[in-house]
Amino acid sequence: MDATVIAADGWEPILAAALLGAERAPPAPPGPLADLITEPDPGAALLARLAAEGLHHLAGLDLAPDAMAPLAPREAAGRDCPPAAAMRLYGLLGGGHAARERLREWFDLAAAARMRPPAWLHQALMLQGRTLPETARAVVGPELAWLAGACGEAPEDESDEAPDDWTVGSLAERRAAFAAFRARDPDGARAALEPVFRKEKADMREALVGALATGLSPADEPFLEACLDDRAGGVREAAQRLLPLLPGSLYASRMAMRAATALVIETKTRLLRSATHDLVVTLPEDSPTLARDGVTPNQWEQRGGGIRAGLLRDILARTPLRAFAGHPPRLWLELALRGEWSEPILKGLFETIAREGDPDWTRAAIGLLAEAYEGKVAGVRRTNEVIGRWVRAVDLLPDAEWEAAVTELIRARKIEVVLAMIGSGPESFSERFSAALIDWLAFVVRGSDDLRRDLAKPWVIGRLGERLWPGEAIAASAAALAARLPEQEGDRLRPQVTALSETLDLRVAMRREFETPTEETARG
Repeated sequence: MDATVIAADGWEPILAAALLGAERAPPAPPGPLADLITEPDPGAALLARLAAEGLHHLAGLDLAPDAMAPLAPREAAGRDCPPAAAMRLYGLLGGGHAARERLREWFDLAAAARMRPPAWLHQALMLQGRTLPETARAVVGPELAWLAGACGEAPEDESDEAPDDWTVGSLAERRAAFAAFRARDPDGARAALEPVFRKEKADMREALVGALATGLSPADEPFLEACLDDRAGGVREAAQRLLPLLPGSLYASRMAMRAATALVIETKTRLLRSATHDLVVTLPEDSPTLARDGVTPNQWEQRGGGIRAGLLRDILARTPLRAFAGHPPRLWLELALRGEWSEPILKGLFETIAREGDPDWTRAAIGLLAEAYEGKVAGVRRTNEVIGRWVRAVDLLPDAEWEAAVTELIRARKIEVVLAMIGSGPESFSERFSAALIDWLAFVVRGSDDLRRDLAKPWVIGRLGERLWPGEAIAASAAALAARLPEQEGDRLRPQVTALSETLDLRVAMRREFETPTEETARG
């Protein structure tokens, strides 16, 4: 329909007919409004037409007749959630930023239960559509889109599918489309990009190079190497972020040669004595070739040895672990830990271990730092820095192994270390580990005032409610623990344990609210 043509308004003629008499009313012109009139009596038909045309007139003189066409029926996305869960969502929608985490969890639970909010909540959801968590899309996305169409609004494109043509659209659309192309055909996508790459603007080149992370393989190396000489800094940086992920590349070889120059293990063998090893460190100098590979000096670098030490750290963070195959991982790590340049060396190596996920290096780092904490490594004192490195090493483990390692520390009653460990680790704990952690908290709380003060210092206890398993038994244990703590002026532990307990209680209640009456009966 031509948008410039004003739809005919039947209000004036039908009003005149009403004043003159039903018999003199003009026939209704064909269209959606006429189809609504079914009364056989002329007077009743006139009144019906008057009502329909009156509504049309009041809605706007320029309202097109096709606006009266009915929408397609709304497809149900699942059964309505129980009333208690709906009321919880209503409260969370008005909770502001503080309720964001619970709101995300509510939609996770709804998706798992294949339930949806009832229709009376759709208006509130529409009003906050832009601030809803990503998890809400699967639950209410289609219904909100339908409602937006019913209200005459143009709904936002919430499709997870990227457009097929990566050569047109906005920067974000083209990047998403190219990433989807890469996921389907990595080599074909790169081959399509290469001939047109130089014609793109700098920000688009940067975005497309970043999209090569999808399906990255050694076949991408020549293209990424060429991007190191791109005139745009953002493009060069995008390539510098991806090349370290290719341990067999020329880039990795250059870094390995620099690491071999900077770090050398000298071995001395004496008659009737065991061999001794020393780590000789030669700090690198800044150079254009180093800058081309993304290693540039930070003029504000002070901690850990200064600018050249920072260059060493960044080189090691980009060096593949195969460059250190001449000696066992334990030897490299122990000599670095004992040496003058321990901070930049270990920090750089840890970044590479995390990127490559090498289990031998991970186990070596954990074992060494555990021994250092116990005072079993000559020349290394137990310090907070050692504990911090131990925490980071254990954090390299998969979630289940991390929990197993920390459980052993709990059994060994290493309170200081456990407290440091639980500040990192998985976002969500398993049921078994959560129970062990609550038991550990109860053990520490029963200890001395000094232990309770140490437990409260890092302010990590209160945040555990977000990560503990939201089971009723664990929540009950946390509530009992909070109730046993004495109220003392200036006590920082009680409010943290109380916050933990309240968070767990809320999460347990949310799960209970999604249970149907049948499920509740079964539980009883």
